Amino acid sequence: MPLFNRFRGAFSGIPVDVDPYADPHTWKLPSSYPISKPGGRQTTIPDPRIFGNAFTPTDAEAGNTETILTCPDISHAAVHLALLECFRNLRISASALDVEVPDLPAYTEKPTESPSVGTTRLPESQRWDLVIKLAISRFEVWWANIGHVLMHLTAYGHHAGDKVMVQLSKEYLPPLDVLLVWYVFMQDSDAYHAACISHEPRISRLEHLCFPWLAIRDVIDMERFHFTLPRTAQNLFSTLSGQSSDILTYLESPPAYTDDCTPPFKVDLFDEIKDHENIINEAHSLLWIRAPALAGSLTRASVEYSDHQRRGRADRRNSREVPFGIDLFWKTHRLFPSHYRLFIHDNENCGQSSESKASVPKGSSSDSAPGDSKVVSERCQCWTCERIRDDIPSFVHTTPSLDHASSSTNPSASARQQILELSSEQIRQIQDDVGFYQAVEKARTRREPLPTRPPTATEKEAEATAKAKQKELGYRPGSNEYLEILPDGTRKIRQRQVSGWGSWTTL
Repeated sequence: MPLFNRFRGAFSGIPVDVDPYADPHTWKLPSSYPISKPGGRQTTIPDPRIFGNAFTPTDAEAGNTETILTCPDISHAAVHLALLECFRNLRISASALDVEVPDLPAYTEKPTESPSVGTTRLPESQRWDLVIKLAISRFEVWWANIGHVLMHLTAYGHHAGDKVMVQLSKEYLPPLDVLLVWYVFMQDSDAYHAACISHEPRISRLEHLCFPWLAIRDVIDMERFHFTLPRTAQNLFSTLSGQSSDILTYLESPPAYTDDCTPPFKVDLFDEIKDHENIINEAHSLLWIRAPALAGSLTRASVEYSDHQRRGRADRRNSREVPFGIDLFWKTHRLFPSHYRLFIHDNENCGQSSESKASVPKGSSSDSAPGDSKVVSERCQCWTCERIRDDIPSFVHTTPSLDHASSSTNPSASARQQILELSSEQIRQIQDDVGFYQAVEKARTRREPLPTRPPTATEKEAEATAKAKQKELGYRPGSNEYLEILPDGTRKIRQRQVSGWGSWTTL
């Protein structure tokens, strides 16, 4: 072991002796790290580079596999994870509101001239439901005016011609609650397709409008997962709807609503949002977006999703039977409506099962051994196990059931054998990575300065690879940079004024 690593291991709390037979969940992890100093190396988790390829793909063409399979990328899935955290924070904020609703008039045999109508504080359990119902009403207003939004964007910000569908920039984003309804609506591809067709006389090719990944990325403060709508977008929504862009502010004085109107869509959006709370909860429970193996987890999930689609596509009603990573990419894929429908169509032409058939998770095909499906669905996806998979992709440690909680300290023979394949240095690095990321998350939760550490070999290699690619292809502006052409024709890459996450300025 190099002298530097010996010194670092002795003072960072990394255990020198490792028992490879111990359950990885019981490993003693380092927890003491120095605090970032001004001007020194700052800790940024997640790494901004994970979002670098969240671009809107070119329009998909029927029969052109290259255009159909351009999405989703792991960058899209990473933005998706961040957005799910924003949705969760919206739900928490809604549940904390002090909302009062009018009392229903009390029945009396003798009518009074001026019946008193008081107010009742809405129970916490009902506040989020109220926000959902208002969000659906606000979405209906926004959707009815989507043509005006796209027309304005086409006139002032679209320069790609008539054959390329305009895509929303951050100045045209809807509020977070409206975005949540749109997100859920897109998940029902048939109902969404029908809604797009109904707009067809006025808005052509609406289904080619993708989820605005880059715009969403640019308005999320990744440090707090706070969604901040630009002032121009706030004003646009207020102009279109006559409502405040902030639904929590809007709740203070909402207009009267009735429930006797006919829903304009062929789907119960309220029930759909409630159903999608499962993935919001699971995403926060696993918290891959803060994990040391984020890139590896998403890369593996992307491959598993492709394999899952080849074996037999997942039906919406059975999506809970597949691992989180596959479900994440499946939902991400549906946020590219045109690409997804062509992908499904091509699969059907290739003899794939219809979308209404039951889910066949990876490993559960007819020639699989009994119980394989259960192993895949119960595979532990915690930070430690996912980080081990960065070194051993086939590593499997099943999540212990409630009935066999005591077995959590006894990994399977195959899992023990796989751990034995790791060198002591690999195990120490895994422990260091997981321990450091846990320490950062604890500090962030306590609102304390974030700890730091020297760059790892993997981080150094990634930086060197990025520099080599830039040298080979020519330097291109990053997410916090822009290209400036000087009067003499010289091209310069300049840094935007940034202060951590959430303050990118698009010029």
